[in-house]
Amino acid sequence: MKKAVYIFFAGLLCPFLSIAQVADGSIGYYKDAFLFGQSNYTYGSTARMQALGGTQISLGADMSSAGSNPAGLGMLNRSVFSFTPSLNTHNTKATYLGGTLGTYRNNFNFANLGAAFNTNKGDYTSEKFKGGTFAITLGRTNDFNDEITYTGRNDNNSIIDSFIEEAGTTPVDNLGGFTYSAYENYLIDPIYDDNDNLVGYGSLVLGFPQQSETITRSGGQYDLNFAWGGNYDDKVYFGASLGFVTLNYYSKRVYTEEQYIYDDNGTPTVDDWIDYTTITDELTINGSGVNGALGVIVRPINTLTLGVTYKTPTFYSMDEESEFTHNTLWNIVELDNGDILSYRDFTSDLYVGRYNLRTPAKLTAGGSFFLGKLGFVSAEFDMLDYSKSQLKSSEFSVIADNQSIQGVYGTTFNYRGGAEFRLDNFRFRAGYAYFGDPYTGDNGIDRSSRNITGGAGFRTQDFFIDLAIINSKSQELYSPYYISENQPIAEFDKSTVTVSATVGFNF
Repeated sequence: MKKAVYIFFAGLLCPFLSIAQVADGSIGYYKDAFLFGQSNYTYGSTARMQALGGTQISLGADMSSAGSNPAGLGMLNRSVFSFTPSLNTHNTKATYLGGTLGTYRNNFNFANLGAAFNTNKGDYTSEKFKGGTFAITLGRTNDFNDEITYTGRNDNNSIIDSFIEEAGTTPVDNLGGFTYSAYENYLIDPIYDDNDNLVGYGSLVLGFPQQSETITRSGGQYDLNFAWGGNYDDKVYFGASLGFVTLNYYSKRVYTEEQYIYDDNGTPTVDDWIDYTTITDELTINGSGVNGALGVIVRPINTLTLGVTYKTPTFYSMDEESEFTHNTLWNIVELDNGDILSYRDFTSDLYVGRYNLRTPAKLTAGGSFFLGKLGFVSAEFDMLDYSKSQLKSSEFSVIADNQSIQGVYGTTFNYRGGAEFRLDNFRFRAGYAYFGDPYTGDNGIDRSSRNITGGAGFRTQDFFIDLAIINSKSQELYSPYYISENQPIAEFDKSTVTVSATVGFNF
């Protein structure tokens, strides 16, 4: 039964997808391919690169190069130490069954921290190889923090109806997850024919409920990079990096149905059996992984640089824990056998599991055009195929989830562009980033995200400070439960504002 607990939990927390895309028998781990595979240079960079929309593959000369294109470290001519505190404000407008509700959540973190140690041979060396730079950096490449609340009256069905469908003709002793907790809460009861054969399940509960849910997520993903970049004749820069990734993810879902007092015509029902039923479930995932990157930047002419980098798949080892509670308050109902229903509760066993995840490789290419002392413009793109992700586990079968990965996800492209204008020691920056929809199905929504960025900086020979602001927007469809007809769907409009500052010292 432990595994069944997580099966139902995972399905309920997934974004709304076409059932045809999801292979029969999928547990729900296929969603991790995108959740943990969408590392973002923009958020894990210095404020300078954040303000440019994350555009950096062909720019270099920045601490962020250790995590994006290590060849850029070869452009540094001094050693550097910098740190980048960041504040994220996540806003969500949830629309559900005609109602709209907004929520927000703040999170403070360090987007980037590190040091680069330069060993260049100097400007006047006659050697073609000019030396290089070794860097150690820590970048926050994924942010899981948000909070979503939605509510609405469902005039078509209840989560109890989904429990009845899910239970089907399964014997009571074989029920698992929320269907078993629904039985323990007396929300569903077996129905037998005259020959004592189980023909299905029914419920005492009448009417249609007011439904509400609050989903709280927290955690982040960090890359610890050890990188080196070299300089050949100020025309070719090359580098490599080794990254160690850690992640922590926590999700808590509180789903409630109450006020089962009206039918679909708005008329009070005859039997007001139940006050409320509430499910609270929690999931914690901790993971560690490793990846690598190779990159090169060439300068064919003084005003142009071209860069390309290949980042290997990240190989994760994941540990997870999940559990849930289900409680129901009945309005003092007397059953046929004389039992009195008042308050019922059920607590699942704690499920502990382990699995491995391989996220897709990423190929990035871009170019920068320099306008003398006035500044530059830069653009780049990523290509990655989420269907190449793969799960492994010795504790349970992931065959169906791997099939779902291939059916749900596809190849996607991300695009970024930015520009910098220089005025003496001051820098003014703007950028834009588009992150493609990784899902192959339509489902009536575009799951791509867009960033509009800007910022400014001040630089001297020994010191610099940069500021950046990012406004990110995306959409998501979500369903609290699956039912064959009239499945309820919530639409989330998400907006995140990130403000970052980088303070750095050259030495």
